[in-house]
Amino acid sequence: MTGDSETAGGRVLKTDLTSRVFINFSDHGAPGLIAFPSSYLYADQLQTAIDTMREKEMYGEMVFYIEACESGSMFPSLTPEMNVYAVTASNATLSSWAAYCSPEDTVDGVSIGSCLGDEFSVNWMEDTESNNPYVETLFTQTETVTKRTLGSPV
Repeated sequence: MTGDSETAGGRVLKTDLTSRVFINFSDHGAPGLIAFPSSYLYADQLQTAIDTMREKEMYGEMVFYIEACESGSMFPSLTPEMNVYAVTASNATLSSWAAYCSPEDTVDGVSIGSCLGDEFSVNWMEDTESNNPYVETLFTQTETVTKRTLGSPV
């Protein structure tokens, strides 16, 4: 996220102060962390990355959509002047919930035996598909997704 190609081990953002950065994460979480297949990202590390990006003028606006249990715990230090909008599937203490589980877990008429998504992400993706993203504001979308997400407090 911070554009450091020497330590990243892969692709890095090459953005500037005119950039609008959108980050979507969907996986597991716990209080103060989100989980990758073989590692964790802690809330303080994410905040450090946001602070570094701000200092390096790597964004004008940044949006996070995070689907994970206890994902509300990932942003304890955001302030309005950071110009970061963060929407999370749940608060800092509760789980988020799956969607399109049995019997709705069919693809081409075949049950796959697993949930196909999660409630929060499905709600915002379906909202995006049914609205013009150049007209609908993030605030309006967040209100809609919050009303539709019944299993956890967005």
